[in-house]
Amino acid sequence: MLDTKAGAQKAAQDTQDLIYAVNEFGVYCIPESYQHRTVPKMLREGRVYERRTLGFIARMCGSGDVISGGAFVGDFLPAISAALGARAKLHTFEPAPLTYDACARTVALNKLKNVALHQVAVGAEAARLPLQIGEPSGDVAAAKAKILDGAVEGETVEVEVVPLDDLVAKTRKVSVLHLDIEGHEAPALTGAARLIGDNRPLIVLEAEKPRDARAFLEQLNAEHPKAKYGLAGRMERNAMFLPDIGA
Repeated sequence: MLDTKAGAQKAAQDTQDLIYAVNEFGVYCIPESYQHRTVPKMLREGRVYERRTLGFIARMCGSGDVISGGAFVGDFLPAISAALGARAKLHTFEPAPLTYDACARTVALNKLKNVALHQVAVGAEAARLPLQIGEPSGDVAAAKAKILDGAVEGETVEVEVVPLDDLVAKTRKVSVLHLDIEGHEAPALTGAARLIGDNRPLIVLEAEKPRDARAFLEQLNAEHPKAKYGLAGRMERNAMFLPDIGA
């Protein structure tokens, strides 16, 4: 299921050339202006970005749903989609119009019927906030698009922000929550209070430095003391948090 916005897609098509790449998991659509960034470059070389993290998520999903975002051009989606159980879903999101358009094409190219892609950012509460999609130099921000405190003319667009608790239905069983959203992980966790409390999923968060992982662990245990989350380890640029199964 694609949560499409035709106007944004058409604008992206009209202003950008698209290129394609393949690796062992699928086919990917990439805006030409992104091609020299790390993830698109690896995809064009037939490689897999964060292979160990991707494999770990795929092995740990069990029979439940996976939330993985931001989606970027969809480089994680084919592998996780293939690992899901028969009735499970992959919930993902990408707020930047150009990137969303490329990701939607990746989903379509790979015929990913169990993927729900939404053109939103996630946060602590519903809002409309500025997303950086350009840089002062005029370059496209690409993979580094992030939510800012204030709008900057020529560099930001206003995007919809929703809590994960509103994005994923209460009836869904979630096994894994994976967030790589350029420093916006903490408010996104707050906006997933019901989801985390009900499901106690494996949580995978971008945490480049040990202090980032410690801060996330403190937040999880402050917001979900009964789950008794612990830091299970670090892999590539990510930290893995597991609840105490006996709690």
